Amino acid sequence: MKQYFSLRASVCLALASMASSSVLAAGFQVNEHSANGLGRAMAGQAAKPENASILATNPAAIGVFKEAEFSASVSFIDPNVDISGNVTYSFGDTIVGGGVAEEDNIAETAFVPGFFYVSPINDDFSAGVGVFTTYGLRSDYSDDFGALHFADTAEVKTVTVNPAVSYKVNKQLMVGFGLNVTYAEAEIGSGVSNTLAATIEGLEPTAQALGITLPSLNAGSSLFSMEGDDVGFGWNVGVFWQPSELTNIALSHRAETKLELDGAVSSETPVFPIELNQPGSLDLNLAAITELAIDQKIDEQWSVQASLTFTDWSTFQKLEANLEDGENFLIKEENFDDSWRGSIGVTYILNDEFTLRAGYAYDDGVVSVENRSLSIPDTDRHWISGGLTYTMSENTSIDAAYVFIDGREAYINKDRTILSDVLPNTDFTTNFTGTQSATAHILSVQMNTRF
Repeated sequence: MKQYFSLRASVCLALASMASSSVLAAGFQVNEHSANGLGRAMAGQAAKPENASILATNPAAIGVFKEAEFSASVSFIDPNVDISGNVTYSFGDTIVGGGVAEEDNIAETAFVPGFFYVSPINDDFSAGVGVFTTYGLRSDYSDDFGALHFADTAEVKTVTVNPAVSYKVNKQLMVGFGLNVTYAEAEIGSGVSNTLAATIEGLEPTAQALGITLPSLNAGSSLFSMEGDDVGFGWNVGVFWQPSELTNIALSHRAETKLELDGAVSSETPVFPIELNQPGSLDLNLAAITELAIDQKIDEQWSVQASLTFTDWSTFQKLEANLEDGENFLIKEENFDDSWRGSIGVTYILNDEFTLRAGYAYDDGVVSVENRSLSIPDTDRHWISGGLTYTMSENTSIDAAYVFIDGREAYINKDRTILSDVLPNTDFTTNFTGTQSATAHILSVQMNTRF
């Protein structure tokens, strides 16, 4: 009798020491490039060149600086993502097992650093380089999670090196171009949940009486695991326009980066219809990002900023391992949607020493209800932020910011086929029904100096 064990592990992507969580931005995008930008929820970031960290969002704007500038930042991220629900198992329409599937704090705290250097070359050209990250998230379920076969743990560590150059077309207009070199390494896997192992064990007497051989599963065992790494290349461009002394307008675009993570696939549970213990690779596309931003000065103290950001997440449709023997192992259909992010902020120059900021952003989730999963429990989110700059001297300043992110509670309802045609026209299936809730706190500091 043909038996097909189609448990598929889903993937959450993370940056280990440069890590984030799905609560922070749509899909697995990371925005923690700049403490001064975070202070106003990244509103108008591509149009407000306050320090060298502007390179991450608009290479054209680095042409504003008259001297060499260096910025170094670190953001501490404290996410809280909770999952609450129940899992059931069925033969055809008959429920044969199940249990509670709940987990708190599936995302860990993390530090996200960034480093930037820019310098004018002559009256027309400026150049710089940034080391930072734009993508990543992480989830980690314990072995006791009752739906471990829907989601376990996975990690991707990434870092991008972005050299860039800016050209001053005239006094009002600058254009910029950059190259992106991104290194990524990943470990992706899924496990056998305790509820699945108990249900299989309970069905064994009935299965033997019917002449059916069920797989032997131990709770916590790996269904499959994959490790790999790769270096990918991309580019980014920007335009910085100053139509008047009061207004900055910017348009920037960071192109898609394609990665092919080469490594090995393994499994402790020989239940799949293909051999998994062999070398393999996984294609991973980092979505393109486009931002339209404005910085409008009101008077000598007040200015307002706004951004509209589009991320081309629809290119991320599935995760599939390409095995050395030519077989393809479908991990999960993701079916991401494109996303929009709108933000508005305000900047107030209190005096020669202190500048204050505040901002709000609405970040659109990338998954519809039917595609929301336990592995990437993405949802819409609100950002509320505040920050300040302390100018220590003519050449040195320190930025600080705090951000609170509140994710909308989301409903999850997922089905999986575990064994096909166990009996004629009868499958062994599983369902998870529940909710996710997510919040996060971000603290960011940054040092800026010119020389």
